[in-house]
Amino acid sequence: MDLRRSTAAIGCTWALVCSPFWGCGEDEVTPGPPPCGSYTSLKTLIPGPRQAGHDALLAAKARRHDRMFHAVNARATGLNADVRLVDSSTPGRDLFRAFAASDDWDFEANTGRPLEPLVVWQKSAGLYAGVGVAADAFRYGALRDAGEDCQEVERARAQLLRSMNGLELASAIPATPGVTARSLVNLDFPHEGHGEPTPLFDANGDPLPAEKNNGEWRNDLSGAHPNYIWEDSLSRDMLVGWAMAYGAVAEVADGDPTLQGNLLDRLRGHAADIGRALSLVRESGFDLEIPDADGRLTFHAYLNENTIDRIYLPGANNGFNAVMALGIIAALAHASQDPALASYRDQELVEARNLPKMVDDDLLIVSLGVGANFSNFNMAFTGMFLANRYLTHDRADGFLVHALDHELYQKDEIDGREPNEMGQSFFDLIYAAGRSGARFDRPGREVPTDALERGLNTLREYSDSPYFNDPVTNCDAAEIAAKRCTLRDGTLVDLLGDEGRGDKLVAVQPIPMRVRPPSNYHWRSNPYIPNDGGGGTLLPAVDFRVVYWMGRYLRVE
Repeated sequence: MDLRRSTAAIGCTWALVCSPFWGCGEDEVTPGPPPCGSYTSLKTLIPGPRQAGHDALLAAKARRHDRMFHAVNARATGLNADVRLVDSSTPGRDLFRAFAASDDWDFEANTGRPLEPLVVWQKSAGLYAGVGVAADAFRYGALRDAGEDCQEVERARAQLLRSMNGLELASAIPATPGVTARSLVNLDFPHEGHGEPTPLFDANGDPLPAEKNNGEWRNDLSGAHPNYIWEDSLSRDMLVGWAMAYGAVAEVADGDPTLQGNLLDRLRGHAADIGRALSLVRESGFDLEIPDADGRLTFHAYLNENTIDRIYLPGANNGFNAVMALGIIAALAHASQDPALASYRDQELVEARNLPKMVDDDLLIVSLGVGANFSNFNMAFTGMFLANRYLTHDRADGFLVHALDHELYQKDEIDGREPNEMGQSFFDLIYAAGRSGARFDRPGREVPTDALERGLNTLREYSDSPYFNDPVTNCDAAEIAAKRCTLRDGTLVDLLGDEGRGDKLVAVQPIPMRVRPPSNYHWRSNPYIPNDGGGGTLLPAVDFRVVYWMGRYLRVE
């Protein structure tokens, strides 16, 4: 197929579709994205190849991570997964180093070695899988909308379609409307890190296990995927990842005839089912509870603003839950195009309960100092991104942007250990996008360049591909005793001792990304930990990918 000619024809089809970014007035039709290969310059949060300020070295690093991700980490399910190297010695790693140094997308063709005997796949879990799908959607949208090389656009589209199939599988395999898997494993590939599947019910029809836990493995319930098993008890952090996937896919697919069809329709249906299930008032008397396939609630089911973790405290006004609920429901309503869900979002959550103001009043349990749970930071920022991106109600804008500025990125009552100092690119770009007012239907204006540059600097310091989970020791025993440490790059930090969550050694100052211990998702890991890592795992760099491609896709003026 002549990709240039094919995509040019697609561009003509797009001309019939109104898009907020392509000059759609009352009496005009949008020209649509340019034909591939025409290289039209856009202005985006992170500059692309034909924009002023484009960082070619950073783009090349992103490409290496993209190639490793799709050739290795996502091979089993089409979704994000860590993989363990069977041979973690230098010769075993050299194959992956050679592949990363090439420009190929096929590991076996490049190395002459089949991949399956070399690695073992771990589960594809919702948070990391979801943001991986979002990264693929933003990448395809960025390349398509800039008229990039035809082969690059076509490859990115094919990879997005595969990740969309993985997203659809996560909601199809429980065979229960509104229920989504926490994690997936493809049994056709070498796999580990899961237990034996448990039936949903015993002989008497009672749910198993008798006491609900934070994830039980189940066989396929749909009858269509016997080679997969799935983990139940979807938690809030996993759901917000899936929600980001739904929002990004729907946004990028809007008006794109190459993504329309049965797969997108099924995804819209799942998004509606998930959102409607969350909108139901259940036995507790409250809504925003996550249901499971066994008829019970999941272990960490509670998104309602009247809960603190798993306990109802009527009147709690929990802004942390509120921002996640707003973001999740906004993304699902946008993805599903379901009028009932849109009405619930606007009339119930925004107008009747005024959750945006609750977010602005206090984001409880996020900024908790030295012992903070960084998963909470990640959930809050992801929820905030989705709320700012997909909520269009006038009563939401001011509250959410003010909350982002004064409750989340830098909290007025706290001095130090705030996201604006942490070197977490995800937080920096979400702040920059939110402050600019960028939304799915409008470009951002007056981007805070200081936050954007902080985020870019962290991405520049991020490890290159292949990214191994190797141990990093910045501070030795004598330095720990003295509570003063010289990091591997010469940076001096003060140490607080084993004061972090889980009794981890933490520093007063954040550890620069260039010497920070590895993580399979840095944006939910503690950036103040100087020593950690190890395990022989090839990490997917999905945290890097979602930030980089989000920035390359988000339009600004």
